[in-house]
Amino acid sequence: MNMKRTALKIAYVGTHFHGFQRQPNVRTVEEELIYHLRKLEYIDDLKDSRFRIAGRTDAGVHALGNVISFQSEKEVRINQINHSLPDDIQIIAQAPVRFGFKPRYAEMRWYRYILFEKDLDIDLMNQVADIFKGTHNFTNFTKRKQKTTTRTIDDIRITQVDIEENPHNKNSNWAHLNDYQPTFIDIYGESFLWNMVRKMIRVFLDVNCGKLSLDDVRDLLNPPEDAPRAYIRVVDAENLILMDTRYDGIKFKYDEYACHRFRKTLVESLLDFQKNYAVNECLLNCLDDLK
Repeated sequence: MNMKRTALKIAYVGTHFHGFQRQPNVRTVEEELIYHLRKLEYIDDLKDSRFRIAGRTDAGVHALGNVISFQSEKEVRINQINHSLPDDIQIIAQAPVRFGFKPRYAEMRWYRYILFEKDLDIDLMNQVADIFKGTHNFTNFTKRKQKTTTRTIDDIRITQVDIEENPHNKNSNWAHLNDYQPTFIDIYGESFLWNMVRKMIRVFLDVNCGKLSLDDVRDLLNPPEDAPRAYIRVVDAENLILMDTRYDGIKFKYDEYACHRFRKTLVESLLDFQKNYAVNECLLNCLDDLK
């Protein structure tokens, strides 16, 4: 049987993973994928199968579009793999690729960070976005030294999402929890440094609250070679999603049943959250009644 190389688009909820990359004695997305691909005899030796990944997301980061690739003599049936995988990882699309394909060399990556802060100055944040766009030295926006820290930001889009207030909660002790407007910051680029997106988001927030000026943002980019690295705290990983990874000339085919399975997992998680939410509302309301 002829060997064929396949790229798979991976969706996962990062909450219970210590990141994507394999690490000893902890649960990771990559380790789960390799275990189940071996179990189903799609791959054996990682070197022989030329198993490759597109990117290593941090602990807590979610994805709808990370990518792996490998070669196998077996025809890849993604729903067979999905039935073996845990519910918080699912393969949602696949594409045949050439033998030399390396998923790390993407044409574009799309990250989304979700903010829940109130009183965001969207006009001001769009000015920050304009500073970030283009090609810059992002050495101040990574956690470790790398060979090259020059990266290109193709686009940044900032969108506020309207949330309808639930009338049932108007007189509730937790009504303030509904008084927010999620804001999406979508960042597009070919590649990103480690922690780069999360540090960029911290700068957006620091400018919004007056800790940094627009000139400060400009100074953080393209620093002199002998300048000490600036300290920028990362924002929480749990609000970050790797939305997609795209390649020139490669069109992934999404599987409706696979997407349905992952959607069902997300809905069930929301139902569990709503139950916990209701219990906490009861505790809050009853606490006042007891007084």
